[in-house]
Amino acid sequence: MYTTFGGIMEERGGISVRPLRMVEVPAYMALRREIEKESKHVVGNGGRRESLFLTLARMFVNRRHIFTFVATDNGKLVGYLTLIFARLPKMKGNGYLGLSVKASHRNRGIGTILMEAAEKLARGRNVRRLELEVFSKNRKAIDLYKRLGYVEEGRKKHAVETQEGLDDMVFMAKLLR
Repeated sequence: MYTTFGGIMEERGGISVRPLRMVEVPAYMALRREIEKESKHVVGNGGRRESLFLTLARMFVNRRHIFTFVATDNGKLVGYLTLIFARLPKMKGNGYLGLSVKASHRNRGIGTILMEAAEKLARGRNVRRLELEVFSKNRKAIDLYKRLGYVEEGRKKHAVETQEGLDDMVFMAKLLR
């Protein structure tokens, strides 16, 4: 069921996807740290902790350009997607995506629901293209993005150093209009 932007955007199989609420920011910050620790395919901030105040201030200042959707399972945050709308006049038709789901909840369609919610919002804002970056070894994510209509536009060779060695960063995009 789709409702207003302030309410639940989508609910399927016990998973709800909706905009992040300010009161959930501490839980959201904890979820980001948890996913960063468990995932090989997330570029984090190196374990640095941003204060709650700074996070809230950043969210307030950027509230017209950055939207975060969260996925919940029985009320607990299990994934998120951040959609950043470009500010520069010549880039205003672009949106940039960042998606993460807890390992325990992957392969359950949560990424798809989050991506669909972001695309619905982007279309409503007349965005012409959505872009994202993904590690080349993250085949499941690449397959998801391709299934949703994203195409590879390029890559940075050996751009990321992981525990398994060097990896390429793949650039993907989807044209919305």
